[in-house]
Amino acid sequence: MAPGAAYTDHQFRSNAHTGPRATPTIPKGGVFSVYAEITIPTPPQYPYEALLDIRTWREWNSFNPDVIITKHSNPHSRDIRMEQGCFMTVSYQITPDVRKETKSVCRHMEPLKHKDDGKESHSMGGNVTRIRWTSDNANLLTPGFVLKTERVNEIEETSDGHCKYRTWLTFDGFSAKTMKKKYEKALVARLPEFCEDLKERSMKLYQDQPDPRKMSVSMPRKSMQQTRSSVQMPRPSMQKPAGEQLQHFQTSAPTR
Repeated sequence: MAPGAAYTDHQFRSNAHTGPRATPTIPKGGVFSVYAEITIPTPPQYPYEALLDIRTWREWNSFNPDVIITKHSNPHSRDIRMEQGCFMTVSYQITPDVRKETKSVCRHMEPLKHKDDGKESHSMGGNVTRIRWTSDNANLLTPGFVLKTERVNEIEETSDGHCKYRTWLTFDGFSAKTMKKKYEKALVARLPEFCEDLKERSMKLYQDQPDPRKMSVSMPRKSMQQTRSSVQMPRPSMQKPAGEQLQHFQTSAPTR
């Protein structure tokens, strides 16, 4: 991923553009991708907290309403959060009638960067914090040349004390062509809706706790230990349509 591409390339930042977008693990940009961004009128601590606190995604995240943590360095914690190296099964509500799941692993998570974090290099503001997760091809038993995905999230601190959130999802491999044919249009619509959900959640967190210094933004762990047990997040209240089956991204659409 070329440094600064997301900030200077207008095509890269266009939601209407679904061509290749580079990511660290898919440097050529894949078969297709979807992109969305939004300005969030809160300090960056709030969307960062919302993204890490995956236990509460079911309360606000209509795009990814269900998460199961399968490997984590602290699996029995009541405050389990996304961390670098954790393994997840993430559900995607692509349309009202199509819901799929995929196994993912958080590959990269930076500690939140902001002008008041005590680091001189961050004191001028304009800091960008990045979080990335990819398909867990080993546990999917699917080689990367068949299907590989990466989701990039960026939170940029703005000069007014608020932030801008950017995200893109890149698909690569033979099966990505089928994904593009079936779900490209729906994903183009759903990713901006995720951004709106994140904005709404961040504003609620800000309303509940207007002092960002008191937010429970923990430092992400840089490594994880494999554990034998798994932790299942509470299922979302959203009911799936009758006859729908929860299937992986690389499989066919649900039968009715």
